[in-house]
Amino acid sequence: MPRVKRTLPGFDLAASLSGVRIDRAQPIGPQLYAALRMLIIRSTLPSGAPLHESDIAAACAVSRTPVRAALQQLAQDGLVTTWPQVGSAVAAIDRASLNAGVAIRRALEGEVVRLLAMRPQPFAEVEARLAPVLAAQQAAADRGDDLAFFAADEAFHATLADLAGLPDAWRLLHGVKAHIDRVRLLATRLEPGRHRAAYAEHLAIVEAVRGRQGLAASVLMARHAETVLASFDLLEAAGATR
Repeated sequence: MPRVKRTLPGFDLAASLSGVRIDRAQPIGPQLYAALRMLIIRSTLPSGAPLHESDIAAACAVSRTPVRAALQQLAQDGLVTTWPQVGSAVAAIDRASLNAGVAIRRALEGEVVRLLAMRPQPFAEVEARLAPVLAAQQAAADRGDDLAFFAADEAFHATLADLAGLPDAWRLLHGVKAHIDRVRLLATRLEPGRHRAAYAEHLAIVEAVRGRQGLAASVLMARHAETVLASFDLLEAAGATR
């Protein structure tokens, strides 16, 4: 039977959870899930970090019941490995899950931009929605602000789906792109130019949409989604995926 270590060298669970804020007027489980998910994606909770219910409950001043629910949902996302009667730990970045996420993202988002390019609305409406998002992304890239760039990147893709009349497409991707997001944030340490490259890829996609080139936009989006695979290879070679 596997044994979850009580801690990792240099890892402090309480310190990692110190920024978690719980609104007692709202359901606690979903808040814990969202907070823990982002901490794992940001590697504040690194691979192998033990996630004992009692420790999380104490650090967040909540009961163990919502903690258990949050960990179960994170396990469904592939972010946490749980052993009954033993405990839970942050899962390593899984290549199979990464491949699946990329395949799903490529298919869904490729269709999003293809349909967007074919929609009859004036491009000025599309441009008006995307311009502030792209500006925020460029500013974050210029500052080297990984988290701000990540947030703007998420907003860009969500806005594309909304403009295409498929807002649920981006929501559907939430549960399958967790490992993609972990790689995206980790890889910035090894790929300092990745933010600017991603921004340029976004501009190319928008230009294809502007030109009503649905197939070209879809191909560009597929290539954009696949870049995370090369990033994973770099991380794996550096031993940063375990």
